[in-house]
Amino acid sequence: MSVIIRPRVSSDDAFILDVSGEAFREYSLGAQRGILHMAAAGRTLVAADGDRLLGFAIVEFSSDRSAHLTAISVAERERGRGIGKKLLAAVERLARAQGTKTLELATADSNLAALELFLGYGFRKKERLREYYARGQDAVRLTKEIE
Repeated sequence: MSVIIRPRVSSDDAFILDVSGEAFREYSLGAQRGILHMAAAGRTLVAADGDRLLGFAIVEFSSDRSAHLTAISVAERERGRGIGKKLLAAVERLARAQGTKTLELATADSNLAALELFLGYGFRKKERLREYYARGQDAVRLTKEIE
C-alpha cells in the first residue's frame, strides 16, 4: 500500500460525508450536516492509495498560534493499518509550518481506539468534557505541544 496525504479537492466530498457518517453518527444524529462546512473552513487533508480514498483530517488554525483538529476518521475497511498515524503526522507537519505551538482535539472518552491513537502519538489529557456530544456522551480534550 502506497499512502499519500494530500489536500482535499471537491471530488473528495462524497467520501468525507460517508466516512464521517460511519465514524460520528454514534455521537450526533446530524453528524454529517456540518462536516463539509468544517472541511471548507479549515484545512482538510485526505489519505489516498491511488484512486482509493482511505481517511481524512480537518484542522483549524487560530490567531493565538494554536490549532484544533476538528475531525479525523479512517474508513472502517481501512482501520488498523497506520493511516490515522499518517494523517496525524501530516497534520502536525502542517501545524508546524503554520507556526502553531499547540494542537488540540476532543474525542469521546468511550472511543478507546481513538484515545489509544492520540495518546500514543504524544497527546496528553487536558480535561474531561461532560455531555459534550449531542447524544450526551462525555469527551476528553487532548493537547500536544508542537516543537
